[in-house]
Amino acid sequence: MSTRTIRWSCLAAFMLAFLGCGDASDPSGDATQSVALQNTDHPAANQYATQCLSCHGGDGLGQEALEAPALTTLDPTYIARQLRHFRDGVRGGHPEDTAGSIMAAASANLDDPAIEALASYVDSLPNALPATTLSGDLAQGKDYHLNLCSACHGSNGLGNAALEAPALTGLNDWYLMAQYEKFREGIRGAHPDDRWGVQMVRLAPAISDTDILESIATYLATQPPSD
Repeated sequence: MSTRTIRWSCLAAFMLAFLGCGDASDPSGDATQSVALQNTDHPAANQYATQCLSCHGGDGLGQEALEAPALTTLDPTYIARQLRHFRDGVRGGHPEDTAGSIMAAASANLDDPAIEALASYVDSLPNALPATTLSGDLAQGKDYHLNLCSACHGSNGLGNAALEAPALTGLNDWYLMAQYEKFREGIRGAHPDDRWGVQMVRLAPAISDTDILESIATYLATQPPSD
């Protein structure tokens, strides 16, 4: 079975769960759950369990098979903005963005208070580094990051709230590569209301070499997230 077929099968399994064929908050009934729900005292814990846990895990570190990234180091303002973008059709509408279309469907019925609550819950999870999957050149990755990415995302990769640039540390290396390629190919950031996505689309052609991109993602995956 090809990787693409496996991924589609996993995505289909998630959609069955999302449509009510499984309980994401029940560890015994959810084969995709990676870690039990954390911070159960948070007001949005049950909402996260219903909306997010089956893909992003109880620890918020994501699952590659479902193309679901780690979330814990992302600023809650950024998370809320992306959820609104998915809900409002700004992100996830491209026919080649399979994972994005699933997020768009999962976000369709979220109102603004629900989005803010989910972002707050994710922000309450402890920051952690997800498992690495790539083995690029660390020195090369650091050099390219400092020269091309740090102006917006910071030399430490922790993002820049003033520029609305998200943290890159604490994200999965495979996700960093996938999103950059989506920007480069116009799969993400093409909507005119995605102001910062449009900017990334303009900048993304600066790196066309897959090996260089892998090195950047490898380097960023070694950098500590914020406290």
